[in-house]
Amino acid sequence: ERAPPYTTPHGFCRKLMLAMTGSKNKDTQDDKLNTKIERKRRLNRKEQKARKKLKKKTRFPREICQEGNDINEGTNRSQRQESITSSREKVAGLNKLDVAECDEYMSNYKPVTIPSLIESSNEIKSSSLGKWFPKAKVIKSRISYTNADIKKTSAKSSLVLFYQYAKDPWSDSKVRQLVSYLTEIAGVRTIAGRIRVASEGVNATLSSVDHENISAKMTLRHVCRDLQNFDPKVFACTDFKFLDDLSPDRHFKDFKILPVQELVYYGWSPKEAPLKAGGVHLPAREFHKMLEQDETVVIDVRNHYEAAIGRFDGQQKETTSSERGGAEYIDPKLRKSTDFASWLEKPETEQKLKNKKVLMYCTGGVRCERASAYLNSKMGDNVQGVYQLQGGIERYLQEFSSDGGGHWRGKNFVFDKREATSVTNKNGDGGVIQKSNSDKPESQLETRCCLCQKMWDRYIGKKKCTMCGVPVLMCDSCMSSNKKNKPVLRCPLCVEQDITVPADNVEYTENGVSGKCEEIEPGQQNVAPSVLKWGGGIVKDNLPT
Repeated sequence: ERAPPYTTPHGFCRKLMLAMTGSKNKDTQDDKLNTKIERKRRLNRKEQKARKKLKKKTRFPREICQEGNDINEGTNRSQRQESITSSREKVAGLNKLDVAECDEYMSNYKPVTIPSLIESSNEIKSSSLGKWFPKAKVIKSRISYTNADIKKTSAKSSLVLFYQYAKDPWSDSKVRQLVSYLTEIAGVRTIAGRIRVASEGVNATLSSVDHENISAKMTLRHVCRDLQNFDPKVFACTDFKFLDDLSPDRHFKDFKILPVQELVYYGWSPKEAPLKAGGVHLPAREFHKMLEQDETVVIDVRNHYEAAIGRFDGQQKETTSSERGGAEYIDPKLRKSTDFASWLEKPETEQKLKNKKVLMYCTGGVRCERASAYLNSKMGDNVQGVYQLQGGIERYLQEFSSDGGGHWRGKNFVFDKREATSVTNKNGDGGVIQKSNSDKPESQLETRCCLCQKMWDRYIGKKKCTMCGVPVLMCDSCMSSNKKNKPVLRCPLCVEQDITVPADNVEYTENGVSGKCEEIEPGQQNVAPSVLKWGGGIVKDNLPT
């Protein structure tokens, strides 16, 4: 007579049943069910409740993804439907990714305890990073690698890029709780990078490196799950862009938590650029197809120095000697994000966009959120729809990695240790300059050193324009020959606009917009309309020019 299945170990019980019956019959299924019931019975109610709560908290709550986040109120019905479809595909893709990676990366996941509102209300020790980030939190990474260490280790690093807007803004206490929670995560996991935290959401570039018994890939996926635990409704549909198997020196040296007022500083009120009025999000393949359409324009929402080394203009094919097919590429020639509004107000801008389909893109997608909403609020009735690249250039290059980069030409300037990436170089240019047999840069675009005009496409040495403060291209030869002296440097925009007054001679407002000149020599009245400074604060009234 067989013993009840719950009186013996499950594995032994199953073998015993097969030996006695010779097949997996109905009794075997009944025994499995009894075993499951008995195992559940062994847990007390408190443990059952805790497990159920954890399972509910850590899963992808697809049903709470707000499709309305991507819907443009000012668009027509077909556009709204496209947005809903795009949103659904996005969520479905994330859920699929989560399930596929669950076994590999989440098998040993241990959640980090979320501090209570009372615990997070205590004053957190912060470090000032200038007037823009007076309450920043800087945590040194447990491990970091230099260029010299690369050949001595087999370790790999990973990056994750993401941003997320909260449909309902977080309270100040909730923001403090998140900052406290991120501090706890940094104490448990080997992470670095930077994350901007505001009441409207987060914008982050995080890194990790293989360490002891845990890989960089696993660490970053655990961090993303931690954020989903913190606020499942907000982070349910976040597009986490993972970049794995990079060299170890791509890992940041410290983790910076930056409390700000806006994730991307434009200086607009919520009424001027409401997120719900933003452009329709298009996946890379759909965006690619629209780039090939006529009566379409594509706006580069990034700064001009980024667009100089790479952009979407490969779709512009010459049909006749005077006309080109495909979406017309438009570079607003911004020095910083706050220049976008003044560019949009120009009559020539309105003329270029009138009755056209408007495509917009940036590095990862976050700058397009407010910019597309602002464009819609100002010109929504005069254009044939506003669309933005979902996931930005990063997602597009991943999608078209085997297709030569699609309509993208050049390099993608990034704000991490990769410096700039391309379809054939996901690890980026960052680090020691490699000697090349060719004088022609890899970017496919004619970019030159600001001093000797030699073909060059790398922003190294943190060299900045004397007139407006934006990064400039300086070749290694000029870098070496100008170590002791400090030459006057001008970016292509300042050369084009004949800007001759150094930024140090101009008193600008807090955010570097407009200003008044001091001790300007006769005939030198061309002042840059803005200078590049770190944003995140509040713009004061413009000073008189």
